Amino acid sequence: MIFQKPSTRTRVSFETGMFQLGGHAINLSSNDTQLSRGESVEDTAKTLSRYSDCIMARVYDHDLLNSLSKHSSIPVINGLSDSFHPCQILADFMTLKEKKKTFKGLKIAWVGDGNNVCNSMIYGAALSGIQMSIATPKGFEPDKTV
Repeated sequence: MIFQKPSTRTRVSFETGMFQLGGHAINLSSNDTQLSRGESVEDTAKTLSRYSDCIMARVYDHDLLNSLSKHSSIPVINGLSDSFHPCQILADFMTLKEKKKTFKGLKIAWVGDGNNVCNSMIYGAALSGIQMSIATPKGFEPDKTV
């Protein structure tokens, strides 16, 4: 697990999940990797691929996740980036499924900053057939490419 951005919930969730599945999570802050000392993302991805079964990264720049994924031979999970927060949406959709039993006919509203969570919610709603309405302040709209 690579954490450029610290998080209590993300770290505990992934460490607990890994333990419950019989694995062991290794927590790396940005100071623990050679990335902070000039090592290329390609070399880091290749090294972690030799020692690990999966990489979860919580980073600032989404391009770092794309590069890790491109150069890694193991799965890379987006724990959060400035562009997306898919794990949050998986948790939100799990709650919707538990409470509503189905996504059919559901409508959700997003009010506020069109941030990384909103971008992920747009994808989640589209994939699950949920109708989504978005209201954001001018200048805080979601990414136009989403």
